Amino acid sequence: MLNQVCVLTIKVTNMEEALDFYTQVLDFSVAKKYGENIISLEHNGLPLILEKAEKVNVPSSSSVLLAINSSNIQEDFKKLQDKGVKILFDEPKPCPPGYFFVIEDNSGNQLEIVEFVD
Repeated sequence: MLNQVCVLTIKVTNMEEALDFYTQVLDFSVAKKYGENIISLEHNGLPLILEKAEKVNVPSSSSVLLAINSSNIQEDFKKLQDKGVKILFDEPKPCPPGYFFVIEDNSGNQLEIVEFVD
């Protein structure tokens, strides 16, 4: 039965830059390399595939958005800002479950950073 997401794939134009971004900036670790064009990453049980693409068609908005949980959104906002990550907001914004902001990787893929507040 189809009832569980098993992996997320992110298309990137420069594998070296993408690997650096996801491992050094977002703290994912390399789980397995399937040659030069596909690398499996992992972070707290979440599998993620980086796949090299000649061209990435980044839409202005997407129906699917990868979100990464933050336990301290202000601290993570400052940390990513200090690392030179492209952040699409001036500060974290409130949302129904807590706070969030959006960043872009080196291929223009948008990722949401979210802190859930009780």
